Amino acid sequence: MERVSVDRVDLLVQADELADMILKTPEIQAFKQAEAAMEANGEAMNLLRRFRELREQVAEFQARQVPPMHYSYLLEETDQLMKKLEQIPEVKAFEDAQSKMNALLNAIASRLSAAVEQRLPDVNFK
Repeated sequence: MERVSVDRVDLLVQADELADMILKTPEIQAFKQAEAAMEANGEAMNLLRRFRELREQVAEFQARQVPPMHYSYLLEETDQLMKKLEQIPEVKAFEDAQSKMNALLNAIASRLSAAVEQRLPDVNFK
């Protein structure tokens, strides 16, 4: 069996072409639209901004191994913000679109991996 070598640059160009194709899929288009709609919702963006701030503060406490009882008020506020965010249709639509986009990207990555594995039966990727 003759092996043909592929230049790394050519392979990366092909990857860029695949990325361009992926960007044209309904899943990516729906994600872009949902993201724009969510970003246009001032309430959602304010809640998200505050949620991210709280998440950073919680992470700092956790990194310093502070017992949760000392920052439970942050955890409670985070939970309340999550409940409010889940009630906003634009946020829900964004999360759904993001999930579908991630499923598409995972399916593509899995397919590429499986195709390589099939062609290299002696290599164990697991």
